[in-house]
Amino acid sequence: MKKITNILLVTLVLTSFAVTSAKASEPTGTYAVVNSSGVVTNIIVCTASVCGPGGSWGGVMPNDTPCPGCSIVLQRAPNPVTGLSQGGNMGTPENPVKYDSEKQVFTQGTEAIPSPVTRTEVVEEAIVSVTINSTEVSFGPNVETKPIVDSQTSATLFAAEGLTKEMAIFETPKTRSQIQASIENKLRLMQQYLNRFYVLLDGWLID
Repeated sequence: MKKITNILLVTLVLTSFAVTSAKASEPTGTYAVVNSSGVVTNIIVCTASVCGPGGSWGGVMPNDTPCPGCSIVLQRAPNPVTGLSQGGNMGTPENPVKYDSEKQVFTQGTEAIPSPVTRTEVVEEAIVSVTINSTEVSFGPNVETKPIVDSQTSATLFAAEGLTKEMAIFETPKTRSQIQASIENKLRLMQQYLNRFYVLLDGWLID
């Protein structure tokens, strides 16, 4: 049986945290401070008893904070093993993170500043990787980070094994048969792991 290791890399900007006081035994998640325009202005490491929906802050920042009345939304849940924060993302002034309260997801990226998503697997001695060049990504505590794909979203496929390296670039989403036809009899290594590419391209492929 082939040994497969999954790796997910996302181009997001990590920021430092403001830490709230909490019991040492209580799990700490990463919460986003969201202003009235839906823009994340800060992220804090906090416990559910303080920042959660039923917490002591009541889901909003207190008056003595830099963003009084701003909403507090869980961005990343505590690590299920350690109970500690798993990091978060505030973005930058040029490429901010936004929160959609109706869909309950965070998004980041624009046409000018895209947020490509790279997915990589290590299969025995081979590296199989795709980069979906999305202009926007969505993520949340219960939502896997995924690219928002439109008809102009390109993708780059890459495979490496030993000294062999192969790459294919597709300017727009394709069907499985279109990808197969484009690399058949040309890119031997990529053809060998074609089914793994299909898995990694989930959300970009045309079904």
